[in-house]
Amino acid sequence: MSATAASIRTRPFVAADRAAWDVMWVAYLAFYETSLPPETSEDTWARFLGPAPNHIGLIAESAGEVLGFAHALLHAGTWNPKPVCYLEDLYVNEAARGRGAGRALIEALADRGRAEGWLRLYWQTDAANTTARALYDKLGEAKNWVRYDLDL
Repeated sequence: MSATAASIRTRPFVAADRAAWDVMWVAYLAFYETSLPPETSEDTWARFLGPAPNHIGLIAESAGEVLGFAHALLHAGTWNPKPVCYLEDLYVNEAARGRGAGRALIEALADRGRAEGWLRLYWQTDAANTTARALYDKLGEAKNWVRYDLDL
């Protein structure tokens, strides 16, 4: 069955999502040409289900089929007292792309942020990720910031 934007629902993770999340998580990491030790993935999943404050895990689904996920982290900033939300990971199953699941996940976070008084929702992607950027350009404004990583 083909999902349409109107039929896509988003909701927080539940324990029963684990098998679908595992498959998508591996595909997401493969897209970014990386892998993680099993204990890291286990810890990641546990934080979104457990009492880890400010961790938001969302599933997009249609007609009982899981289409994608979002991982977000709510945190304080220094320029405003309102919290900001970093959308760290967004993944939509390849067969579901272009049907509105990615948009639904971002809009669900934005709606929550408006309701809870967040200052901003932000995210980043690889410059070559043109498929995702086609959506992101419709929803947000690309900034001219350069990201630096200092791995410790």
